Amino acid sequence: MIEVTPINVTSIKVVHNELGLSIEKASRHFEAFAVDTSAQDQLRESLTSLAEIVGVFKMLGLKRALELSEGMVLLSNAILDAQVKASDFALSALSHAYVGLPCYIEYVKDREQAIPALLDPFVNEIKAALRQPIRLESELAGFTVDSISLGAQGASEEADLAGLYGRMRQLYQLGLIGLIREENLEFKLQLMHRAVSRLAKAVGAGEGRTQWRLTEAVLEGLMSGDLSLSFTRKRVLSRVDALIRQALESNDLSSASDDAALMAELVYLIEISSCSHSAAQEVHDKLGLDYLAFDDRALQRERSVMQGPNAETIIVMVDALKEELAQAKQVLEIAAQDPESSDADMTSLAGLFQRTSDILAVVGVQTPSQILAGLLEKVKSWADGNPFDREGLLDVADGLLYVESMLSGLSRLDLNFEDTQQDDEARKALMAQSQLDEAQKIVVSEAQAGIGEAKKDITSFIESDFNTEYVQSVLDTLVSVRGAMDLLGLKRASSILTECAEFVAAQKDADFASESGQEILEVIADALIALEYYLSEIELYGEAPVNVLDVAEQSLKGLERAG
Repeated sequence: MIEVTPINVTSIKVVHNELGLSIEKASRHFEAFAVDTSAQDQLRESLTSLAEIVGVFKMLGLKRALELSEGMVLLSNAILDAQVKASDFALSALSHAYVGLPCYIEYVKDREQAIPALLDPFVNEIKAALRQPIRLESELAGFTVDSISLGAQGASEEADLAGLYGRMRQLYQLGLIGLIREENLEFKLQLMHRAVSRLAKAVGAGEGRTQWRLTEAVLEGLMSGDLSLSFTRKRVLSRVDALIRQALESNDLSSASDDAALMAELVYLIEISSCSHSAAQEVHDKLGLDYLAFDDRALQRERSVMQGPNAETIIVMVDALKEELAQAKQVLEIAAQDPESSDADMTSLAGLFQRTSDILAVVGVQTPSQILAGLLEKVKSWADGNPFDREGLLDVADGLLYVESMLSGLSRLDLNFEDTQQDDEARKALMAQSQLDEAQKIVVSEAQAGIGEAKKDITSFIESDFNTEYVQSVLDTLVSVRGAMDLLGLKRASSILTECAEFVAAQKDADFASESGQEILEVIADALIALEYYLSEIELYGEAPVNVLDVAEQSLKGLERAG
């Protein structure tokens, strides 16, 4: 399904150096234009080199690389002719292509195989910048499917289907916006998945169930890692949002979509994902899809080979450095308790400081690197046999705590250390804030765990044929998590949990198996996933968008009206 073609690289090796120089030259002129878009002569120079690159790809027969380079020529000419503005998006599309193209050529040469799909996101970015329709992956792969219908399933009794569509579209859009920006993807995907799964259940008796169930299966693949996120796939998920909008505007909430290309694309993504979760499994079974040997996970591995280390490398590096600093603190604690500690311990400590300082300097984190370099001289003198005292040890320990606090910021991708003051007051403030952040992180983490337990208890309650012991457990957990929200000063979140607890308590002695009881559980689950996402944003960024809780509040108001 995903095309992998063995390549005789003899011709590529012959032209490789010349081709690399041409791409480098074109890229250099383009970068000069990107800095100063009035310098159109630089863009013309890049076009001269691009023309040579197009000719080489024609000779080599690398079709997708040829398509990409031709698209780069078209976009560059369109910018010169003022048909397309030199916007950030257009410049970014060209910039990404200039990075991806040489990586792909290197990949093909080294691996002796061509995988056109590796270049598809770059091709579609160029097309989007040219305001041309993007090419769906199913189209590029020549994928076709005769009939796409998953059949009807018993629908939930939703009194206000249009109201549910409106709320679920808002939930879906909340996730989609973050997904496009690639912010906190795990919970953005959960929001979108929750929205389409509710829609699939609500219209289960109608043909419209198919489009929501297919989307649900694609999101399962993205959540499990069986599918990666790309520019093209973001556009596909944006088209699903348009489906929800169209259903609302036409008030036709149960019919199947007439967007055959989108439906085929969703099916294709499910087939290459090899995900076996419930929605994906249903699609595989009912449409007779195959599980592929070379699936999207395999494509991700090849993309990693092509592009090198991913963006998470710096996070892994910081975690490793923090572990080493923890070891350094242990050495200092031993030295403080036993002044007769061996010189070997101090020699090891000096080596650790040197390695850590060098690594931080290489990645451009200068301030903590310089602090460690300053501490290094003192530790080296101790390693050489000079005596150390308690005050000297405390100075080094304070420096380590300060560096560790700065690395905590780095692990949150806060890379700006340029304006960090190194006076005592600033250091104390940073360390105090770091300790406060850690305390908040613990409370947030416990609250997230509580919400997770409540969700599990709701599922267990339904699966156990409505064993009321689980209801009490849900109620206790909601009260506990509400206490954490109060501790964090998150009043809106606390109010939502209070309302959830009140609804559960009011229904506790009633029949949860009834339609009203089922609806309460669904709404409570909606509120919990919104709260879970809200807390994840706070965990990552220290704050969350205020509109995140709107869906939960609106759903609870709907229950009040129904009551």
